Amino acid sequence: MKVGDRVLLVAGGQSVFEVLEVDGDRAVVESIQADAPGRYPFSAPLTALVPVDH
Repeated sequence: MKVGDRVLLVAGGQSVFEVLEVDGDRAVVESIQADAPGRYPFSAPLTALVPVDH
């Protein structure tokens, strides 16, 4: 996982997030939808993130 990657929080998820920062075994991610309710960056474990197939 690297900055700029697009990910899901769970396999088969519908909401897409962008990786803003990677620190050790965690990443700061934020929804790519500008109008998503409660949109804010948050930390998630790298092991939980699923890359989006392009």
